[in-house]
Amino acid sequence: MLLRLPRYLFMFLLGAVGATQAQQARPDKSAIIATPVEASSVDAAQSMQLFDQLIAAPVREARRTLPQAQQRYQAGLQPGETFYLTTRLVDPDGTFEQVFVRVQQWEGAYVQGTIANALETVKSYAAGQEIEFTTNAVLDWTLVRANGAEEGNFVGKFLAIQHHLDTLDR
Repeated sequence: MLLRLPRYLFMFLLGAVGATQAQQARPDKSAIIATPVEASSVDAAQSMQLFDQLIAAPVREARRTLPQAQQRYQAGLQPGETFYLTTRLVDPDGTFEQVFVRVQQWEGAYVQGTIANALETVKSYAAGQEIEFTTNAVLDWTLVRANGAEEGNFVGKFLAIQHHLDTLDR
């Protein structure tokens, strides 16, 4: 099953966010989606750094709760449940994209799974591709229940709320 990301979430996951002069002048807003001009005015490393700053708090919460999530995964999923870890893929040119990885195996710090969403920016990877990484590379986790309810997904929920707040200001 490939996940389809909403357009606003896709823009965030591209890393096309940043602290603009307008944002710095408006301390009541924690972030603004960068316009295409703003997004193109920073290189991939700067974009990643800005995006990391934006999502720092939800990533901390995801990592804080990751050991309990791992225990739940290893205890076995209920029928119809799916467990994803969010990590980042980086192309040789520095282009990055965060992806959902459907976990197939998780032993200690070692994770193996398949890329579960369509890729929009990175070119060195493909949806459905098996990848391996360590838990040091995990940015978030999501348990999707059979009824569609989610647990975790701290970064995704944060970005959805941020997008909603940003659209209210337009």
